Amino acid sequence: MKFNKANIPPIIGTIVVSLVIGVAVGAILEKSYGFRNILQGNFRRTSSSETAGTNESSIPQKYQGKLQLFILAGQSNMAGMGHLPQETKTNPKIYVFGNDYRWKLAKEPVDDSTNQVDKVSQDIPAGYSPAMDFATTVLKQHPDMVIGLIPCAKGGSSIHEWQRNGNLDENTLYGSCLKRVRAASLMGNVAGILFFQGEIDTVDPKEDPKRIFSANQWANKFTLLVKNWRSDLNLPNLPVVYAQIGSNTEPERFINWAVVQEQQRQVKLPFSAMITTDDLALKDYVHFTTESYQTIGQRFAKAYLSLPK
Repeated sequence: MKFNKANIPPIIGTIVVSLVIGVAVGAILEKSYGFRNILQGNFRRTSSSETAGTNESSIPQKYQGKLQLFILAGQSNMAGMGHLPQETKTNPKIYVFGNDYRWKLAKEPVDDSTNQVDKVSQDIPAGYSPAMDFATTVLKQHPDMVIGLIPCAKGGSSIHEWQRNGNLDENTLYGSCLKRVRAASLMGNVAGILFFQGEIDTVDPKEDPKRIFSANQWANKFTLLVKNWRSDLNLPNLPVVYAQIGSNTEPERFINWAVVQEQQRQVKLPFSAMITTDDLALKDYVHFTTESYQTIGQRFAKAYLSLPK
């Protein structure tokens, strides 16, 4: 029998047309959106718990679940603003839970904003920080340790902006940081917090009337922040090392510098220590040189190692 349109029953014709349309649409979706990958489940996950596990192979099997995790919080001097050396070193026992929610070997800039998930803490660009020197100094005393770094710092953030809100909104600095700490904890245990903040709270409040600066309440707000972290992480004795703000070249702007320094001296928290930075060289009005950040990292480590565990 001759094959032509007239010989095809209506139902078969409908099926054929549907198949043709389906193939065409599929080809378009595959080309434009990678639709085949979506159907196969090979799409990029976005939730913290899922993303944390997408590249476990970045951490050797023998280390998985055994990392000692350190939260890096505060403002730009914690994120790091130092010039990057031509060669940035890595260490096979130091990892970072990046701003992209992926584990990788750590290197400066530790607070790299590439593919950042939580925009609330995004810093562009981050530079050399105290983080790697902290980790390498700790490893010299504890060579069997494997370290995981969790950057959460945000340049220009005030102590008020670090406070916990009632519903742990992940679009706040505290909520975002807690979310990534919990995701990173699949690979180990939270061992400490490093905090460097306070410079912005020293400015004249008239500079930005819409923001809350807390020069005279810094100690109370920092104490509350640490208590909330310890409570939410269920780690009442979690070690905390914080840096006292150093020096600046614009005293007419940072009118409450001495006030915040004194507030930081007055902090009374168990399992905590303060390091000083006012003897270290600056590269600009308030940020340190790379060499200074290296010293700050070493001081963080020595203070951490001196605390009871």
